[in-house]
Amino acid sequence: MKQPPKVLLKYLGISLGKGLPLSIDFAVLAGAMAALLGEKDSAAHTLARYAAGFSSPPAGKVVTGAEMALATSRQGRSSTGYISDTIEAPPGMTVKGCISLAVTGFGKSRSEAAHLTNELIGWLDLASLTGTQVDKLESSEAQRTSMAIAMATNPKLLIVECPVHDSLHAKLKEFSEVGNTVLFRASSLGQIPYGVERIALCDKNGICRIVRHSELAAISLGGAEITVSFYPSLPRKQLENIEGIKNLVHTNGLYKFTHADTVHAITKLMLMARANSRAVIELQLSPIPPGSLLKMFNPPDESQIPVDLFHGEEGF
Repeated sequence: MKQPPKVLLKYLGISLGKGLPLSIDFAVLAGAMAALLGEKDSAAHTLARYAAGFSSPPAGKVVTGAEMALATSRQGRSSTGYISDTIEAPPGMTVKGCISLAVTGFGKSRSEAAHLTNELIGWLDLASLTGTQVDKLESSEAQRTSMAIAMATNPKLLIVECPVHDSLHAKLKEFSEVGNTVLFRASSLGQIPYGVERIALCDKNGICRIVRHSELAAISLGGAEITVSFYPSLPRKQLENIEGIKNLVHTNGLYKFTHADTVHAITKLMLMARANSRAVIELQLSPIPPGSLLKMFNPPDESQIPVDLFHGEEGF
């Protein structure tokens, strides 16, 4: 009988502070990639650091690895790698020196450490940077070096705390496909790499909605956050008449709103400007921000939150 996939990460009963509501429980299976999506002031960054074992939540627990050890325990930390675009290292430390130090610290012999160091340098295309000081690296180079350092402990879980450069996408997918787990922290839709199937939408208090990639794509496909200004200024009431407009804000002459059909919204703006003898003097499009995405989903009914952490996990 086929065994179900292992769980390599669980958030259980997390609260970020006294009196604050509980975050929705969240689990990620081996062989999967998931993301914590939230604006910069959301709990996504804090939750990512909990999973990496840097600190413990005030209430609840985060467990990681095949043994489901506390993320902050020695066992939890050894099964988890952390990737960032900044690397903490002594002044003057080179790329090869950092990787070699991480590998040696894992208890390998000198020959084993040298072999693994060279393997990681080759796999992550760092051969031309071995003698470069880590504080001189560009962001993409620092990310690859950070992943090499993280891989030195042979982790089962990787926490990625930065917008991922293209050069790492294939490596992270390869890592997950052999039965490991990757958790990304993202502050916009554009930071979620291809292959992420489950996204935990976060507000200031924690995870408040868990959606599949297909759900998120369906609700945001063709949509955008639109910023526009007119000369002379156009009354707010005019924009309120655009069907489907949401989250309309007017600040210092600029209107900002979200719309699920960008083409429809822009067409209406141009027709409105012409009909009212206005000129469109600024028009910007950006991905729908996480806070607005949350509003686009119906608020979850707490009485229907599944006890089963793997609700909707079919296909993994």
